[in-house]
Amino acid sequence: MKVCDACSRRSISRVSAGTPLLVPSFSSRGFPDIAGIHELMRDNLYETSLVSAYDLHHGCLSAPEIYATEILLVDSGGYEARAAADPAEPYIDLRPGRNWEVAHYAGVLDGLEPLSRLVVVSFDHAAHGPLGEQARGARSLFDRYPLFAGDFLCKPESADAPFIDVESVIACTDELATFDVLGVTEKELGDSVLKRCRNLLRIRAALHRRGHDTPIHVFGCLDPVGILAYFLCGADIFDGLAWLRFAFAGGVPIYHVTRTVLNGQWAEPDRDVIAAHRAQNLAWLRGQSRAMRRYARRHDLEELAGLAAWRPGLLDLVRTAGLKI
Repeated sequence: MKVCDACSRRSISRVSAGTPLLVPSFSSRGFPDIAGIHELMRDNLYETSLVSAYDLHHGCLSAPEIYATEILLVDSGGYEARAAADPAEPYIDLRPGRNWEVAHYAGVLDGLEPLSRLVVVSFDHAAHGPLGEQARGARSLFDRYPLFAGDFLCKPESADAPFIDVESVIACTDELATFDVLGVTEKELGDSVLKRCRNLLRIRAALHRRGHDTPIHVFGCLDPVGILAYFLCGADIFDGLAWLRFAFAGGVPIYHVTRTVLNGQWAEPDRDVIAAHRAQNLAWLRGQSRAMRRYARRHDLEELAGLAAWRPGLLDLVRTAGLKI
């Protein structure tokens, strides 16, 4: 697939939002003071953010405070509700998830105000089932909220399947393209970065063949290089917690203490330097979003010069995945 077809400007037409979108997420999972973090960072947010309906329902976030950006994504809470450890996290989170059902999620959606342009995610904490059945459940939910854009998150079809069935996604292309956004979780796309890039390209190619330009949302990916790899392979929207967990030093995620020592800030309180790093991360995401939008228009690799040191490896990866660039 040619890069000019895979990687382009797209839109979430229902809420008049252009892509690509880099979405800083807020979650109580690993961040028990997420309300305090949100309050501290809200003035540094740009254009879009994501919050969890689970956190709203359980009082981890204050509903009146969440409308800090023009576009607000409301996640359905499966990440916070499940008790299983996430291998992508730099720690093992063994705290049990609290009760979370689709009725709870609907209660949160019922209480949302049109103070931001809203994108809501399909409920992903339900029992496993065929992709068509998942889509019908999402459609039933989204139809209750016609003013909100619907982001359908594809999930594995059985409890023992760690990945989505890409063949099922391709077979259901026309049905899935009726959603405002088509979502996939990064780690459920495949067991390697190469396989995930190939699968994204396959999904984007299937949409392209059928004349659909539906944005693809990769959940759980806000790593600077991962963003670009998946972006070149056809994805459009990226969210995650890396901006909270790490400090982006020239686009490289490193531990906060490492950045503190490198900057000679070792005498400053941890709380202050971590807050400064997070504000800097948000500024970096804003600049990277602009660069990606320029690239999507012109397809000039110089627009991605901010990651020049990694560009050869990045291009080798996407070419191996099947992208013509």
